[in-house]
Amino acid sequence: MKFENGTLCVGPARLSWELGFGSGKKEEEIKYIGPQDMDSFLPAPNGGTWEKGSLSVTVEYAEIDGILQGVISFSGNDGVNDPIEEVIFPRAEMPLDEESCILLPVSQGRVMKNLTGEWDESTLSRTEGRYRSFRCTSVYAKGKGIYFDCRDSRFYNKGYKWRKEGENLVYRHIHYLPLDGRGEFTLPYRCGVTEFEGGWFETAMIYKKWARQQIWYKNALREKNPLKDVSMWLWNRGRIDYVFPPTERLAEDSKVPIALDWYWWHHNPYDTDYPDFWPPREGVEAFKNAVQRMNDKGIYTQVYINGRTWDLDGPSYHEGGGDEIEIKRDGSDYAVAFNSYNHHRLGYMCGEAPVFRRKMADLVKTLCDAGLPGVYMDMIGCTTGTNCYNPKHKHARGGGDYNINGYRDMIKMIREENPGKLLSTEDCAENWLDLFDSMIVLFSTSSERMGDPTEFVPAFSAIYHGTNALFGSYALPDAIPPWDELWPAEDRFPAEDEQDWNALYPCQFFLELARDITWGMQPMICNFQMKHIEDPKFAEVYKYILDTARFYYQNRDVLYSAEMVTPGELECAKIPVDFIVRGIFTHKEHLRTIHKESLPAICHSVWQRSQGGRCLILANYTPDEQEWKFENLSGKMAPRSYQRVELP
Repeated sequence: MKFENGTLCVGPARLSWELGFGSGKKEEEIKYIGPQDMDSFLPAPNGGTWEKGSLSVTVEYAEIDGILQGVISFSGNDGVNDPIEEVIFPRAEMPLDEESCILLPVSQGRVMKNLTGEWDESTLSRTEGRYRSFRCTSVYAKGKGIYFDCRDSRFYNKGYKWRKEGENLVYRHIHYLPLDGRGEFTLPYRCGVTEFEGGWFETAMIYKKWARQQIWYKNALREKNPLKDVSMWLWNRGRIDYVFPPTERLAEDSKVPIALDWYWWHHNPYDTDYPDFWPPREGVEAFKNAVQRMNDKGIYTQVYINGRTWDLDGPSYHEGGGDEIEIKRDGSDYAVAFNSYNHHRLGYMCGEAPVFRRKMADLVKTLCDAGLPGVYMDMIGCTTGTNCYNPKHKHARGGGDYNINGYRDMIKMIREENPGKLLSTEDCAENWLDLFDSMIVLFSTSSERMGDPTEFVPAFSAIYHGTNALFGSYALPDAIPPWDELWPAEDRFPAEDEQDWNALYPCQFFLELARDITWGMQPMICNFQMKHIEDPKFAEVYKYILDTARFYYQNRDVLYSAEMVTPGELECAKIPVDFIVRGIFTHKEHLRTIHKESLPAICHSVWQRSQGGRCLILANYTPDEQEWKFENLSGKMAPRSYQRVELP
């Protein structure tokens, strides 16, 4: 270990640091300094100290568990008049190869490629964010890479940023400081870095060793999860007579456990008047009877509520929640108008929000008392961990651990008040594995349908498979999203403009379910209707739905309980695939296609069973027979079929 001019080298990466000075005020930009701006450097055996005036910055590294792990501290800063708002540690600069790929902790795991050209706005926005799915990232090319992590077990607000700077690639781990006037600080966790051989999967394996020692893994239900046998989820929306009959028929035909995630049961339009969901759209008695109907048939049912937002333009917000919203650094409310029709703004409530937390707890209690075995609480998993600058709150403005821990306290309270009930939230979110029983994952397996052309990989499954009932996709049997009857009719996609989307996009639906299976997720379909069962033109679609559910159930010893191991190389045909981009708010003129020129015709994964032995899971999503080779084995697959192969 040797510092040269304030820089430590790990392979091709040169590690240093930055401090970001700012007051948290919108009119003031953050100004950064680094080792090059200091007056002196005093090396030490495991790091060194930089000084400039009264400011002193110390970095210390140690080899722990085979990984170089570092911590940074500073002292002597005037925290009142010259506050430090961000600590960048490490800052890592390395050569950018034309084959460089970056694994990002987004949903299951996003891979960014083709990085040597100019980075457009979409690339810039996708290469920065908050650590939520997992606390590691990496860059790799030609079988070699550099791995980074932040070993924070206390849920601090923190982020990452990758940038192309000249011919180099620069990674920044960002720790957000509370603006509390402190003049000294020590990073409350260590950040790791190491060289490795491999790619996204090997990145996950390095991180897995630390991650599985943390409370969110150790305290999770894992094999005791009551949802482990669910073999197909339906993400259905609307009235009882629209949602329930196809659910019951699928359960009857498949003869495997089916679960229903029920949206639009509430009296208010979607994305409006949150969190005032109660009473149900069709009345309390009809709602309770419908829930009991599902319970009697053994169909697990949970309903949608939003666990994070309050409608700023609804009647109840200013009566009780006006001071609890997160304020952004620029002084504006942290709010988004998701609803494209009435443009009501959904405001994000801070983790320090006693009125909102009590309101959510009362709502969940009402739903559970109505007979529901579980409740889905949207957005908590994928949006917490942001900075709040609301001066009316008790916490210091900016960084800290108040946001996630505040919501964790809320969920703990809800669980205590509703013993035996199950809770679900959105997306892959390690911060919540010990408090939620299931997580819906829409973005990864259906990223193209949601407009993201980048590649997603099952890194989260590689780390945490079997910890939680991970389910989801945005797979629509006819590519037609649902429509809330409470939205303005004139904005609805014209029925006469609907086409045979499955003929135009013949692989998309089948590929989305194939990814679910091979990634070890419980499969899900959306807006499933009786016509998809009864209309002969959907016969192939319905057969594939049944085959998918049954295959998961028959192989859940692997698809829920086994460990994902290195995928190796599967030899099979490569095919072009077109994807329609269409969500619930997509107008006709905004329909578009994402084209991918060369995708494997067979999805695959490899698993290690607890009782010993590996097995290969294969999914041919194409309408044609496909051949495959793996290690010393080979075979053929019927069109749109699954296969399990025991490996020697």
